[in-house]
Amino acid sequence: MAISYKSSLYDSERIFTIAVDWHEDRPVEGILYQGEGGTRARFTGYYELAWEMEQCFAQLQYPRPVMDRRELFSGKADIERAGIPGEAPAEVGSASRYTIRVTQRQNASWQGNVSKGDGALYVFSSFLQLVAYLERDLGGIADSKAAGEEGCQQYLERYLGIVMNCQEKMKILPDTLVYRFCREGRSQTFMIRPMFYEHDTCQGTLYWKEYRKQVNFRSFLELVGMMGSAVRNQGSWDGETEAV
Repeated sequence: MAISYKSSLYDSERIFTIAVDWHEDRPVEGILYQGEGGTRARFTGYYELAWEMEQCFAQLQYPRPVMDRRELFSGKADIERAGIPGEAPAEVGSASRYTIRVTQRQNASWQGNVSKGDGALYVFSSFLQLVAYLERDLGGIADSKAAGEEGCQQYLERYLGIVMNCQEKMKILPDTLVYRFCREGRSQTFMIRPMFYEHDTCQGTLYWKEYRKQVNFRSFLELVGMMGSAVRNQGSWDGETEAV
């Protein structure tokens, strides 16, 4: 018999608010608030926003993930925190405010809703859909996804470029992307091959050239999480064998 547990969290603790400044051709910047007047953290880009929210989910133990998170190296996750402990982030300038509520974490992604001050509610079934909504609303651009696999691929390529903010990227095959990051004098090169587009997200393979490591990703969120973790914390891989 299934047993359900009543959460001890107040409803307000499950809600996140972001104040975002958006500029064309630059990563979004803003402040994440958890609860009413609660924890604040500064973020630059959607990857940092996702990482900060994932830390809050782990602390709250809500919503719990249906699937364990995958990493390029087992047991090594992103250890770098964007916010500065003990320092309250300054308010952003002409910010737009959104209220985000993630109610489920299925298919290695997020499901929930997001709203603005006007009360309009948008329901998203993946992190990719959430990013697409925010970009459309912040930029005032009507962005529609074309039908079919080609349309899904173009949709993925557009928002992967925005989230990862990679300056060196190319398409070497019709179904294969290459992203190369340079940080602290070292390069990290990733080959991305999307294969399926289910659950309003994407699934495929990620190959890390420098370490000859290949992992299957089950969502857009998992893909950017593995790439971002490798780039931001490359010093933690020094104990691993790098390909020559």
